[in-house]
Amino acid sequence: MTGNNPLVTVIIPLYNAEKYIVETIESVMNQTYQNWELLVIDDCSTDNSRSLVEKFEKEDSRIRLIESETNFGGPARPRNIGIDNAKGEYIAFLDADDVWTNSKLKKQIEIIHNTNYDIIYTLANTIDTNSNIIGEFKNQNIYNKLKYFYSDLTILYFSNYININTVLMKKDLNIKFRENKNLIALEDWMFWIENLYNNKKIKFISEPLINYRIDINSISDRGSDKSYRKAYILYSILFFEKKISFSKFLISFILNSFRILLKNIQSK
Repeated sequence: MTGNNPLVTVIIPLYNAEKYIVETIESVMNQTYQNWELLVIDDCSTDNSRSLVEKFEKEDSRIRLIESETNFGGPARPRNIGIDNAKGEYIAFLDADDVWTNSKLKKQIEIIHNTNYDIIYTLANTIDTNSNIIGEFKNQNIYNKLKYFYSDLTILYFSNYININTVLMKKDLNIKFRENKNLIALEDWMFWIENLYNNKKIKFISEPLINYRIDINSISDRGSDKSYRKAYILYSILFFEKKISFSKFLISFILNSFRILLKNIQSK
């Protein structure tokens, strides 16, 4: 649907999230903006997740469960399946353990549908396993220090400052998530780099419109040493595909090494 009330496709990759998926889906259903469809892509869960989603599917025709034939082990393939099945003019991503505030979609639609921006992202609060707000998600720190000196794309090479769960974007079937298992936990970072590399225009809303869950067992733990080490693979791919210069590759490599060193020092 077009006009002033465009359809938004919400994509949730699902894997063994029975503890949180009900709260996550309810945060979509409670949006003040109601013209949405919700695609939940199950990556072969072994718990009760699917059954919980099926109950919502029976009660609300806007909700659809899609089951992947094989387990990929990360959100890249489920998100791509969601993109391929999306009917909406706009797409929003939401992890199965995170929660939107009620006005999230409404505030973003009002901006993106009346401007030439392609991607709208926001701040996020952090919540614990019991859904208590415990702070702010700090992914803007590096961006705020470098935004006066470098372009958004250059800063993105150094740090992923876009939380995927905060995003509303125009649908583009030409840019997908890399289904590279070496990039699991970094696939969204690569996705944003490729979007900005293709001249997508982004807009930042300095308001926390989601609650991002911090769980030590989460695959997307951004502070882990493993994630930092995987960044070397990301930089190598970008360099060999000639999407970054050798100087940016080298700077990114050095900065990432410093992050790992600092992380190890802090953990001792």
